Amino acid sequence: MSPTDTVLDQVTEALLTEWHRRVEGGIVADPAAHCAALAAAALAQIGRRPDQAASDGTELPPYSGPDTLCPKCSHDQAITRYRAEGEHGTDEHSPFGRSRRGERLERQCWSCDYVWDEALNPPAGDPRLIDVPTLARALQEAHAGWALDLSPECAEHMARQLLGNVVVYRNHVPDEEPAAADVEDGAAA
Repeated sequence: MSPTDTVLDQVTEALLTEWHRRVEGGIVADPAAHCAALAAAALAQIGRRPDQAASDGTELPPYSGPDTLCPKCSHDQAITRYRAEGEHGTDEHSPFGRSRRGERLERQCWSCDYVWDEALNPPAGDPRLIDVPTLARALQEAHAGWALDLSPECAEHMARQLLGNVVVYRNHVPDEEPAAADVEDGAAA
């Protein structure tokens, strides 16, 4: 069985599982939501190919911090490079095609040049990160004007599925709302 057949089998299984879950739950009234849920299930399965490290870095050792010991020579300084999914690392010398590695932090010892990969280490509470309710509202607003409305439940389901597979950031972080006194002072000027 080829890797393509394996992925196709996994996607088919994910689609059928989601289809049965929705039918058994009596969720058949909203065709747009139904299609979106099936698409989200397929995307979730496609994003987790068995021949590739998980995009979220769960199959990699955790980030060891800025001051780490090289696992080969015990030197206490290493540089860190972000590597996108499919991007070749310093230790890969294949000029053709994409790397089979997922998204990761590449570490390299300053002393012996040994290279190893570690998991991503996103900041906690980053104000640029999009949460489920915000993404669900954005999905509904983006869908406005189509023949069928996107239900809030479907938008939330889609947002949860998408955020389970990708990290979404805002283009900019909106400034804090000005205090009422500041608004009144500005209007008087």
